[in-house]
Amino acid sequence: MLRFRRSTLFTALGTCLLAPMLAAAQDPASPPATTAAGEQQAQTLDAVSVVGIRGSLEASRDLKRDSAQIVDAIVADDIGKLPDTNVAESLARVAGVQLERGMGEGSDILVRGLRENVLLYNGRQIVDATGRGGNGLDQLATSTYGLLSLVPSELISRLEVTKLAGADQLSGGLGGIVDIHTRQPLSGDSEQNVVSLAGTYDEMADSWGHNAFGLLSRRNEDRTFGALLSATYGRRNVVQQGLDTFSGYARFTDPVDRTTQRFGSTDMRAQNIDDDRTKVGVSAVLQWRPADGVELSWDTFYSRQEAERDRYWIAFNPSAGLTNAVYSDHDILLAGRSTGTVLLNTEVADIDSDVLSSALRASFRVGDRLDGSAELDWGRSTASYNQRYMRLAPMAALTSVTDFDLRSGSFGSFNVSGVNVVDPSQWRMTIMFDNDWRAQTDSRALRTDWSLAFGDGALRSLDFGARFSRLESLQDPRRADIRPAGGIPVSQMGPYIRVYSNNDFLPGEFNGLPRDYLGAFRSTFGGCDSFTTLPQISQNAQCLDPGSTALAYSATFSVDEDFLEAYAKLNWDTEVSGMALGGNVGVRFVGRDMTSRGNLISGTGVLTPSSFDRDDREVLPSAVAKLQISDSLVLRGGAAKVVAFPNTEDLNNGVTLNNNAVFDANGVQTSPGTGSGGAPDLDPFKATQYDLSLEWYYGGQGLLSAGLFYKDISTFIVQRQSAETYSNVNYLVLRKINGDQAKVKGAELLAQVPFSGMFDGFGVVATYTWIDSETPITDINGNAMTFPGLSKNNANLIGYYENGPFGIRLAYNWRDEYLVGLSAASTGIYNDTYKDLSASMSYDFSERLSLKLEGNNLLDSEQRTFDGYPEGLRTNVVFGRSYKASLTYRF
Repeated sequence: MLRFRRSTLFTALGTCLLAPMLAAAQDPASPPATTAAGEQQAQTLDAVSVVGIRGSLEASRDLKRDSAQIVDAIVADDIGKLPDTNVAESLARVAGVQLERGMGEGSDILVRGLRENVLLYNGRQIVDATGRGGNGLDQLATSTYGLLSLVPSELISRLEVTKLAGADQLSGGLGGIVDIHTRQPLSGDSEQNVVSLAGTYDEMADSWGHNAFGLLSRRNEDRTFGALLSATYGRRNVVQQGLDTFSGYARFTDPVDRTTQRFGSTDMRAQNIDDDRTKVGVSAVLQWRPADGVELSWDTFYSRQEAERDRYWIAFNPSAGLTNAVYSDHDILLAGRSTGTVLLNTEVADIDSDVLSSALRASFRVGDRLDGSAELDWGRSTASYNQRYMRLAPMAALTSVTDFDLRSGSFGSFNVSGVNVVDPSQWRMTIMFDNDWRAQTDSRALRTDWSLAFGDGALRSLDFGARFSRLESLQDPRRADIRPAGGIPVSQMGPYIRVYSNNDFLPGEFNGLPRDYLGAFRSTFGGCDSFTTLPQISQNAQCLDPGSTALAYSATFSVDEDFLEAYAKLNWDTEVSGMALGGNVGVRFVGRDMTSRGNLISGTGVLTPSSFDRDDREVLPSAVAKLQISDSLVLRGGAAKVVAFPNTEDLNNGVTLNNNAVFDANGVQTSPGTGSGGAPDLDPFKATQYDLSLEWYYGGQGLLSAGLFYKDISTFIVQRQSAETYSNVNYLVLRKINGDQAKVKGAELLAQVPFSGMFDGFGVVATYTWIDSETPITDINGNAMTFPGLSKNNANLIGYYENGPFGIRLAYNWRDEYLVGLSAASTGIYNDTYKDLSASMSYDFSERLSLKLEGNNLLDSEQRTFDGYPEGLRTNVVFGRSYKASLTYRF
């Protein structure tokens, strides 16, 4: 077993890396560095210096053409002028990238149908507070506060998506590697100084917001030192309304025909979510070239998002006390009368998330043929989700009745009777949560990269290097779940509860649904200790010590991982039949040591801390070849073995067992108990992937590209119940397990077509992706399941016109339905087909001053999910159109 002593290793590596750099700095005769990092900076110069839509498309095209790997890119002007709300939505314009949404915004991406991707910021890896593969602490899956929402799009120079990585690139991208590049002070023909002010309007929130961005860049006359500082601030109110479910669909026995199994929702919610968000970001870069062939830089980035969320909903169980039931041909409950308890619910939450990432970087030349670089980076991401939740239920003597029909309109109709939803005397408080979900991840990495040039032969150079990194993740919540016996009458709760009114809640929909009902309010709904007049709450043991509850311990865990990686890559370039043929072949070694600490919570609530260690060693070969058939036609192909380690949250060593096992009179167990837990012994995702593409580059910006890819996945990760035994009691524990043998295959088409002649100034960019997958996972009906998140068809169409100072763009996205996961009834949960239209218009008053108008979600799209079959309505939400006007001044 290989163990790392961090302080010794960092010191030794640091000494070895800095010595040649310092030696080169003292040699004024050293020739200019030509490292890979330097070549990327030269590309950035081209991308930033061009002006206008066509210039940016030309730069992105050149990045794709000149790369040895399978790469797509979006450069600065694309991000500045595409009508996209954030970085995730800009990435969705890349062929093979699919977008997931929350609260109307892009929240996460999949590359070629896979979530296991590496996210880089100026070449270094960044992760969010919940660790690798995390997407924030949001408890609802309706809106995320993860990494892609934290990176301000204004900071970006270009985005690169590498779909077939070389041996010199970081491991972990089963789908791909996304690299976010920001502006550098010594790049470009002139200094970059920008101030931008914007106003926003969100239609559903009926609220105005604002944004401000500033960038200041300075360098000396001989361009040996430069400094760049940028900052961004924004505030916006976002609203989502519609039908939601919590536990989803379940199987139940028909109350009339006791021999028939039916499917239906167990918790249906008419819900309003209101998020008031504030985001700030700061970036600073220093570059220094003290001598020819040497460059030193410091790069730091910080971003923080705060949100105040108020959520209100009326909920009921359609299948409880069911009469007058109507079912579809697939036995799905569509309409009827339920006497399941109507519940009035309030959540008040304060959600904070931030990310800090810094790096010290050096590049240098040693002799005539050896280039080197070294980088030390560190980062910290934190998140807090402070949730206060209250449930009101009717007094015990009252029976609530809900007549429902999910066939009525897009959201269904719900007529509540039997109880007055605004009369405090008819209601009691039955549940209150005071939870503070907390997460933090710290990362450190030290790497060195070298390139040895051979000369003019077929073998051009040898790249080699090493990287050591450490990832430390901790989740340490505070949780109080207070359920007073018999509940607390609302009439005794004084100022804590009053009538909530929302006459703007989807007018014309939800026929019969009350728009006024009792609820708690942010101004009086603090933590449980604020209920000083109600000792059954404020003096509850969980309220007094929320960090020592069984619920808190069950969700408390830490995961520490050490990675040691090394690679060698041989670059070659030759000629075949008069055609240039180049490429590379390489291998990367990855070693990982992991320690996971968690808690075993028995069925009786006894806590036992536990720890688990695991080591992994992987060897990852790769090869790629690029054939220049003609000046404009390129054939490219490659293969690689890739590995992606499990998401940090899945590695929790904790298990929580429920006290629900059944025994007969003789003490013999007749039914297993249930439980849930993490899985620290998961094997990583492993795959062998193959790529082939044909690319035609014509004119100044024209590009037609067609690609095929195939991933043979030998190991992947799914969630299942597993039979396990604790203290001689049998349980079915829900946790992640490894699955075997899955396949993902697909095709990507890209057309970048600028028009000329009488249509000069017009152009089209279109992408289409077809992806299919095979897994051994089946639903209850025996239907084969695809990878979650994978849409078979995905299309983007962008039309633009640019003439002098005026420019306009329309961007349309269409995505096929895709699998989300399996429901409690073992039916597939699907996101329905989704389409989106956005637009932007810009006008340059001068070289310095420009105006841009944007409109997003112009189709007022609905985001719908269903269980098993399209009529199995699970959720359907809307978030309205949004508009933005921005004024930018360059100086």
